[in-house]
Amino acid sequence: MNVTPVEGISIQGLDMPERGVNEATGPGFAQMIGNQLGQIDGSIQQADAAARAMAAGNDVPVHDVMIAMEQAHLKLQFAVEVRNRVIDAYQNLTNMQV
Repeated sequence: MNVTPVEGISIQGLDMPERGVNEATGPGFAQMIGNQLGQIDGSIQQADAAARAMAAGNDVPVHDVMIAMEQAHLKLQFAVEVRNRVIDAYQNLTNMQV
């Protein structure tokens, strides 16, 4: 079996796509993740402060504490699920054969 080389194709001539499209329209991926983690942390701290205030005997309604705790729990659960999906996607990419 004889293989003839393909001529006229240059790998150096291929251009990479430009990255400026997403940068001009909004925050980057890392900044967005950082902002969301900051919001989750703030929600957890708010729920903790409400629970501490109720435990200290301050006039804090129980339902407000429970709502703050449940919101923090749901946000944290969502973040863990997103992390799991990102890890799965990364593992799928690294296991692909080129």
